[in-house]
Amino acid sequence: MEFRVIWEIDIDAENPKEAAHGARELQLRPDMPATVFDVWEHAAGKMHRVDVAGETERLSRAELAEIRARLRLLQCASGVVASKLDMVTVMLIFLDKEEMMRKR
Repeated sequence: MEFRVIWEIDIDAENPKEAAHGARELQLRPDMPATVFDVWEHAAGKMHRVDVAGETERLSRAELAEIRARLRLLQCASGVVASKLDMVTVMLIFLDKEEMMRKR
């Protein structure tokens, strides 16, 4: 499939070359969230707006199950400080809730 990806920004500059360099400079800044793109889907004749910053990497279900299992083992371990057990319990509550929401 073929797509045309477009990133737009308004730049004040003296000429087109300076504007292009200014845009590229902004793109490369680590603090610049240049994350919204318009994507033209040739086959469908449709334009899509995609914000890649809104996409977060998520752990797989297997990875989450492994984390939950290890947290439960920690809950049963002896000598764990009460404040850490409280934190583990809270983490499990949120992980279990997320798993229940996925199953719906």
